[in-house]
Amino acid sequence: MTKNEAQEVLSFHSCRNTNVNDPRWEYGFVGRLRPSSGELNEDNFIQIMESIRILKHDLSADTIDKNLVYDIISIIRLTRTWCVSPGGLNNNVTDHDQDKLLTWVGIIEKTLFYLLDGADEEIAFQDYECYLQDSSEQLLKAEMLRVI
Repeated sequence: MTKNEAQEVLSFHSCRNTNVNDPRWEYGFVGRLRPSSGELNEDNFIQIMESIRILKHDLSADTIDKNLVYDIISIIRLTRTWCVSPGGLNNNVTDHDQDKLLTWVGIIEKTLFYLLDGADEEIAFQDYECYLQDSSEQLLKAEMLRVI
């Protein structure tokens, strides 16, 4: 993925891209949070994080593209406002999904914080790497239980 593609991915996941007819707008991270829009999609979270990884130098630079930061902040803010706050837009989100969403946006937020602070990649993406490792271990355990 190129930098331009990574920025485009973030613009669709934040629903800030003006091409609302593209399916990535509706099925992206924030698009999925609208009432009756379907299940959460972990792949959306991973796409966001991998896009941030590609753009890590842009987010650590002295001069930063406002739209890039706005896309990421929109993902964090709209998730918390719509799905986690009492009386939010989407009251259909289960407690389990709220926990998952809070985990995801917490990782996104912490990564952004460390990149803006100029931290190295290992520190900035530590929580994300732990998440991926935990997810892989859980998948392996589930597969082993199916075999038994």
